Amino acid sequence: MKKSLVVLLVLIALIISACSEKDTTNKEEEQNLDESMEGNSDEEQEVEEEDSDSSENEGGGFETQTEDQLDLTIGDTGRFDTDLTTFEITLNDAEIIEGELDGVESQYDNLILLDITLKNTGEEVHPVQDLMYGFEVTDYLEGTGVQNAAEFFDSVDEMSGELAPGEEISGQFITDIYEAEEYYFRLRSGITGSGASNEVIWTIPEKEAR
Repeated sequence: MKKSLVVLLVLIALIISACSEKDTTNKEEEQNLDESMEGNSDEEQEVEEEDSDSSENEGGGFETQTEDQLDLTIGDTGRFDTDLTTFEITLNDAEIIEGELDGVESQYDNLILLDITLKNTGEEVHPVQDLMYGFEVTDYLEGTGVQNAAEFFDSVDEMSGELAPGEEISGQFITDIYEAEEYYFRLRSGITGSGASNEVIWTIPEKEAR
């Protein structure tokens, strides 16, 4: 009887010990799981913060400080604020040339010759070619235009060299055009559309350029 009682007590002790160890193990597993989840949460937060910082850096690029000027005409000055620098262009005159000029015929219907003045209003020296890059004449604002071809004409006063801050130069811009009632002189829409510059457009009525 005593032996049976001893055996029973030993079994009970073993069962209690096993349950205690199992409970401890479960608690340790839960604690480890909580720590793991907390660690993952911290990592996710760090990733989110990095993504946020990256987005802020990507969105923190150039932003023009000059308003668009969409209704300029002959004689007006347009102010440009680009990711390169700031400058001004004055459209002094426009002339439609029928037939040929210097033995060169238009690839379209006619040629249009613009007299312009370019001024560097920035703080650094810039090549004229860089400032005039991307300018075009078109008769359709939703489409593309044709850029300067002054280098192919002997009598056209092509602008070149460099402009220091505050310096200006006058010269000519010539390109091909189709017959139309009015034309537009502007910086290419792909540049302004990307946010690299404000938008400036001169409207040139065909009658005023004859």
